[in-house]
Amino acid sequence: MTSNVSRRTALKLIGVGAGGLIIGVAAASMILPGGQGRITTTVTVTETKGVTVTPTQATTPPGAVQQQGITVWGQGPEPESHYRFDNIVTAGNRVSKIVSVAGGRAEIRIGGEYSTAAWSDYRTKLQNALSAGVAPDIFIEAHHAVAPLSEAGWILALDDFVKQYWDWGYNDFIEGLWSSVRYKGKIYAIPQDTEARPIYYRKDLLKKLGWSDTEIEELPNRILKGDFTFQDMLETAAEAVSKGVVQPGYGIWHRPNAGPDWPIPYLAFGGTLYDEGKNVLVADMKIWYRVFEWFYQASMRQKKVIWDKLIGLDFNRDVHPTVVAGKVLFWWGGTWHKGQWIGSFGLKEEDFWKYYGFALYPPGSRGGNPVTLSQPLAYFIYSRSRNPELAFLLVTLASDTYLNSLHAVESAHLAIRYSQLSHPIYAKDRFLKETGYMVAYAKYQPNHPKWGTYSQLIFETIRGIEGGALDPDRALNTFSTSLQRQLGESVVIRE
Repeated sequence: MTSNVSRRTALKLIGVGAGGLIIGVAAASMILPGGQGRITTTVTVTETKGVTVTPTQATTPPGAVQQQGITVWGQGPEPESHYRFDNIVTAGNRVSKIVSVAGGRAEIRIGGEYSTAAWSDYRTKLQNALSAGVAPDIFIEAHHAVAPLSEAGWILALDDFVKQYWDWGYNDFIEGLWSSVRYKGKIYAIPQDTEARPIYYRKDLLKKLGWSDTEIEELPNRILKGDFTFQDMLETAAEAVSKGVVQPGYGIWHRPNAGPDWPIPYLAFGGTLYDEGKNVLVADMKIWYRVFEWFYQASMRQKKVIWDKLIGLDFNRDVHPTVVAGKVLFWWGGTWHKGQWIGSFGLKEEDFWKYYGFALYPPGSRGGNPVTLSQPLAYFIYSRSRNPELAFLLVTLASDTYLNSLHAVESAHLAIRYSQLSHPIYAKDRFLKETGYMVAYAKYQPNHPKWGTYSQLIFETIRGIEGGALDPDRALNTFSTSLQRQLGESVVIRE
């Protein structure tokens, strides 16, 4: 029996906010740019408002239609990732077709939503549904949710199903992805996609600084060799500000809110976040000091590279339009942003290749290793699902090489299966081909129940530095004290 304490802990750790968006009544729908919907009718879909449809029992009279109800919540928030929902619908249609060809009569009733709400809003809605016992059978979440959700007893361990259906495609999954959804030795989710988080840079702005075409094209290789560091990026951005190539605060932009990207500089400087053997989080204060000192130098109090009003902006209203307009030299983004810029922000494919380069995050020290972070999203199955094997079967079929390649190309996410790498749809995409190597340098967020607290404290500390409230010494002291007070024995502090 799961304790109330663990459930409350999970509520705190998997997100905050309010809201959510239901789409689709009697048909599978997806949100398009501008709020217009496109309707598909592959499978009957009913609006369920989070209530699981009860499957028809085995006592159904012979010859009657067998009804099986499954609810699904997909999440973007970008519209281009609608296949996270649509592929489940397609899977349901395929099951119905197979049963029909075999002489049976079945209706797979898939209800639910594809949400383009903010992650905080989606997670609050999911938390509320889990707490009330009315969560969907299948839902999308980030891989690191496995720890708090499993501790709360809200998701199924899937090892037996994976073993049973191994030859249905799981033998083709990229092996390293399994570690992202494993907690305490068990698999709790099925990877839906993965990505890398590169830095993007404007080629035209580097040219204004005097860089040659060859120097610009060689930047990713210099980073790979450890010949261009975090400090070099800072100095390049500072030069762009001092010479008027970009306005103050527009040398480097990062995400404007809390999220998974904030530990990347620490990883680039050689930090470790997690000791899996001991199941404890790790904070190396010497390395964190170097990170805080870097952000202090980048702030408006020093080199004026990162704007002090950046945190708090809106991604879609403020950040993406500014980056697409070419006003920012370095953007710390994700592979999927390329898909968003073209799909939702008016950037032409040819202009992307003309103006943007992309690379791994540079190392913190010369000769060091570059890094990126990958946050695979995954399908989870609710522990109180009335038909968990059907839900798992739909996830299995939705992970088809062709279907997932459609998702990867439209949303600029990376493959989950080896066979995707050579699939015609995936292989012809230049951007996916040129960013694929980044996965080999990717780190994952720790699958630990209290990682959310650690992650939030990183964000709050850096926000304090950029906003002018903290210098590196005060930042380190505040951060260390907060980690010890809030995490206790769950974190090892290395002085």
